[in-house]
Amino acid sequence: MILARKFSLAEDDDYEHLAAAGGRLRALLEAFAENRLPSEYGPEQLVGYARSLLAVQRPDGSFASYAEPEKLDPDVRTDAHRFVTWAALAFLCRLQDSGVGGLNERLEEGISAALRCPVTADLSFPESGMAEPVQQVEAVLILSSGRIPARLKADPSLAPALEVFLNHLTSDFRRRLESGDTLLPGGIDYETLFSQALAALES
Repeated sequence: MILARKFSLAEDDDYEHLAAAGGRLRALLEAFAENRLPSEYGPEQLVGYARSLLAVQRPDGSFASYAEPEKLDPDVRTDAHRFVTWAALAFLCRLQDSGVGGLNERLEEGISAALRCPVTADLSFPESGMAEPVQQVEAVLILSSGRIPARLKADPSLAPALEVFLNHLTSDFRRRLESGDTLLPGGIDYETLFSQALAALES
């Protein structure tokens, strides 16, 4: 398994390049969260990756795979800005929880800024239409890979706006599962994913 050692911005707004930059982050986060990091990817590599992330953190606390996400089409911006922000935050929180040293105050500052960022707290996807719940489930699962719902339950003041939205989704996912309202566009039943997301929010 080859995992990125550094977060790098896409050099242009080509969607494949944007997706690849975000995908490398997501792959590392997934391996980290599932304890599947290869033996050669140790604490030093994790800290190095975190440094590269924090070096490109935007003034509002968000992260993006492109230097000017505001210039992207809304649906592309969702992937290149919002999902990258959630994945970056989850990675940084996971690293902090692991107890790996080497960043300390800078890591705390980066996490705090990302948690309070408006981009982080907005889990609505009007551009997705009827498929919005699918995007919301994906966002929740990413955040939960960094144990962020549990972190906010312990201290909601860390990100009040995000806590409110997660509580809303908890109620919505529970309602869907109780009523059987899990069939979404395309005729696909997302019951299993709603169950996973709800379990992550309630854990």
